[in-house]
Amino acid sequence: MKLSYLYYKMIRGILRLCFPHSSTIYEEQPDSEPAVFVCNHAAIRGPVMMTLDFRRKHQTWTVSCALDSHAAVNYAFHDIFCGNSRRCKWFWRMLSHIVAKGLPPLLLYSETIPVYHNKSIVKTFKQSITALTHGDDLVIFAESPKRYSNYINELQPGFVDIARLYYRRTHRAIRFYPVYVEKKNAVILVGDPIAYDPDEPLDEQRGTIAAYLRDSIDRLAATLPKHKPIPFLSDRWYRAYGSYEDDAPGYWKMIEENR
Repeated sequence: MKLSYLYYKMIRGILRLCFPHSSTIYEEQPDSEPAVFVCNHAAIRGPVMMTLDFRRKHQTWTVSCALDSHAAVNYAFHDIFCGNSRRCKWFWRMLSHIVAKGLPPLLLYSETIPVYHNKSIVKTFKQSITALTHGDDLVIFAESPKRYSNYINELQPGFVDIARLYYRRTHRAIRFYPVYVEKKNAVILVGDPIAYDPDEPLDEQRGTIAAYLRDSIDRLAATLPKHKPIPFLSDRWYRAYGSYEDDAPGYWKMIEENR
């Protein structure tokens, strides 16, 4: 057995101890057709809870730089540790090197699809369509830095393009489900879906579908007993990187270039 796989199992076991088993509650029970589940991020809670407890067979979109031990250094420094807001940056750089060694094998065994922030995004869509046509769902964390409510940020709508590509391959209209995950209540709430309409222009549907999912996630969160919302990005991030709140592409360009 590979050492990297043993490491993955160990970290998964530790996370299992830290996260209670979550129940998945559907407003509309999905059928057996593959679908796209768009979730709130809630720092690391969203990805961890979906990996541990979402029982439908799925693959998860993950930023490509987290899957490369070299690129992951800068990703960890800025995105995980908000390094620009810290003193003793040498310490956080050192810690980022350690984290960067552990991220790729952990994500590799978690059924992930790398998401690129350049022309290589074509690879992301190709792998996604392959996954869907083989019967796997997609789990996507599409929040942008732009704040919307206490529960959810604005969604980057580019993921909606999957629908047209999937329709061209299969002649089936895929459904997008809103998902709100919350650790305290140990729940994965899945709302009513919205379906791609092949007869409507894709340019119009990007905004419509993204807005429906954003508002549905916000609504689902409000149905839960009182809990403290965990934002996608911390206040520390906004203090250090606030200029990127409306410029997600610029933020990822900074991460990729400042290695």
